[in-house]
Amino acid sequence: MNIEIQDLRVLRAVADTGTLAGAARALGIDQAGVTRRIQHLERVTGLVALHRDHQGARLTAAGRLLLRCADELLPRIDHLLAAGSRQDPPDPSAERLRIGAVPTPALPLVTAHARALRPSAVVEPRTVPDVCREPADGGHGEDGEDGEDGGETLPELFRVHRLDLAVIRHSAVLDAPLPERFDCAVLAEENLLVGTATGHRLAGRPGLALTDLDGETCLLVGGRRHAGLRRHFTAAVRRAGVRVALHWASDEHEAAALACAVNGALPAFPFPAPAAGVVHTPLSDAVTRHRLLLVWRSDGGAAAWAPRLADLVREAYRGAGPG
Repeated sequence: MNIEIQDLRVLRAVADTGTLAGAARALGIDQAGVTRRIQHLERVTGLVALHRDHQGARLTAAGRLLLRCADELLPRIDHLLAAGSRQDPPDPSAERLRIGAVPTPALPLVTAHARALRPSAVVEPRTVPDVCREPADGGHGEDGEDGEDGGETLPELFRVHRLDLAVIRHSAVLDAPLPERFDCAVLAEENLLVGTATGHRLAGRPGLALTDLDGETCLLVGGRRHAGLRRHFTAAVRRAGVRVALHWASDEHEAAALACAVNGALPAFPFPAPAAGVVHTPLSDAVTRHRLLLVWRSDGGAAAWAPRLADLVREAYRGAGPG
């Protein structure tokens, strides 16, 4: 037996959503199909890829190794399939522009303006994991759920995903400076948001401070896709000395429903998907403020024009907010 492409796609989806059910919904298949694919992958490799418990499905060390392999192979396979589906495949010698971004609504703007600046390039956007950075104070970063960092260092992100550009989130308070050999430009400065049911005591305020959340139940979404939000929020409340009870959800929809059911609070990055019955309010603390950065290698091919791209995206993103 051999590893199949769909095995790797299922593993990627489980890592993103944190549950087999979430992966099934994301891929449009039934949960039994997800289970069969994972079992097939484990039989072929002789490795245990997932640890399953009441909180969902988490990657084992072997699973993370398999996922790194998947993240190297799947973009190449997708590029090959996309080229084969065109009547006139692109010239193999054409410039490839690989853009990776943490989950953010800015990614379409980045790719659109990159294509306008580099019309002859084949633009390949993809969502990448949150960058794992050492805290600025030298302490240990924590995910808050299972102690695993769920991200890659910035050099690893460029090496593993073979990126030319990346869009990441960076906190001036919580994160250390970017490593040498990387340059960046700010696309936006944003605060974390807190979603609450419309009848919650905090709903309707123009802004909130972390101290307003003291004693609240806060809902966080599991899975690799949301590791950055979990890390940012839990580090912020620890730094502020705020006591919150953390509850876990398998996806954004379940988290919004639980926030309404238990009258809790739902941390979110800007421009979250709308959820009926939930209103979002910005947090005003400096520790919850972060910058959305466009990052490139200072010795890379994008260094000559990436600052111009950042200028275009920053102006467009400023007018793309909700409402």
